[in-house]
Amino acid sequence: MHRIRWDDLQYVLAVANEGSLSAAARALGVNHSTVLRRLESFEYRHKVQVFHKLATGYKLTVEGNELLESALSIASEVKDLERRLSGKERELEGELRVTTTDSLLRLVLGKHLATFHRLYPRITLSLTVTPQQLALSQLESDVAIRIATTLDERLVGHKLCRISFGVYGSAEYVAKLQGKKVLTSAHWLEMRLASTARFISSDIPAEMVVLRADSYEPLLVAAEQGMGLVCMPCFIGESSDKLQRVDMPLAGKPIDLYVISHKDLAGSAKVKAFFEFIKRELKDDYHRIAGLGGA
Repeated sequence: MHRIRWDDLQYVLAVANEGSLSAAARALGVNHSTVLRRLESFEYRHKVQVFHKLATGYKLTVEGNELLESALSIASEVKDLERRLSGKERELEGELRVTTTDSLLRLVLGKHLATFHRLYPRITLSLTVTPQQLALSQLESDVAIRIATTLDERLVGHKLCRISFGVYGSAEYVAKLQGKKVLTSAHWLEMRLASTARFISSDIPAEMVVLRADSYEPLLVAAEQGMGLVCMPCFIGESSDKLQRVDMPLAGKPIDLYVISHKDLAGSAKVKAFFEFIKRELKDDYHRIAGLGGA
């Protein structure tokens, strides 16, 4: 059995359409001898005479006409596939607005966004790095990667993994607390948008909160400088060789890391590509984000 190659059929179609080798060669952008060689090779390999070689040009044989009908059908399907692929390619270009937090970008997402760019070089990533929950329901961003407990009904999301929290302080500061009641003796550094009381079973005296910030990054710096203790995601706390974890119970509802978009954008080729990419790439980070160790 001889397999028919599509590029061979293109030469047959060109000769049939143009009526001569020279005209077919011009249409295909090759020379006369190339067309003749490919045509003769096709006929020899498949044991069929496709054309009558007349003084007036090339005329299809009966077998050639049958072959032409099939070739035209294949050509139509190939053209349709090319159009659809071209359309998909156009959909995978332009701007994709992504929002996340500074800590996630620095410690987790940076390398993955670089890989995404290499895979989809025509997509321009427009990053908004903020602790604020951008209003995806109002289409302020296309995709969000951030911590969430519940999702608005207008949003669609995929849970990437559980976020584990812990209490951290500098080694020197933690040593000073030995033998003392940590909750009431320590100074605390707190996220303005997520009170430490959300994670710790007992209330911290208001006067013991010495610093509030709208991001974990400045809290990390303050804790490294010995200003107090901070309750933060373990993947942030464990990223610092100046901090150590304090052994104390935590409470509160489980919190997860999601990739999120608006329902109206869920069918976008760019959003779909980004969702599938992040779901696949972050598998290697699951254990670290969940506070279970790992790279």
